[in-house]
Amino acid sequence: SKVIMLGTLTFPADSAAAVAGNFGRIAPVPDFMKLIGPYVRSSIEGGISTISIYECDDARADEAVDYLTRRYATFADIQGVTANIEEWLGVDVVLQLLDETQSVTAALEAVSCRFLRALTGLRKGLSQRP
Repeated sequence: SKVIMLGTLTFPADSAAAVAGNFGRIAPVPDFMKLIGPYVRSSIEGGISTISIYECDDARADEAVDYLTRRYATFADIQGVTANIEEWLGVDVVLQLLDETQSVTAALEAVSCRFLRALTGLRKGLSQRP
């Protein structure tokens, strides 16, 4: 079963050079993950945004979350950067969780547990800016 994770960065135009420089220093994506992107867009209201899609087997999702948390935390010292990671599950994974738990609530809690751990780690890294 596969999961995807969406990684986004948003930042003002005056931070673009620092963000671009950081991309050259981050650890490469592990072999067990597939990367699509990053893609970039710009808007007057929202500044510059990047989005990357990462795919891996559900069995390695915890490792992927750990890697992505470290990857996006490397942008924490750049002024104005906001980072986010979202985990999206394949329907087959969700149906398996529902079958195992017999409860929509329990299945959702199982899914959100590792995502919240990653988000907490990412926010902690971003909040430790000077």
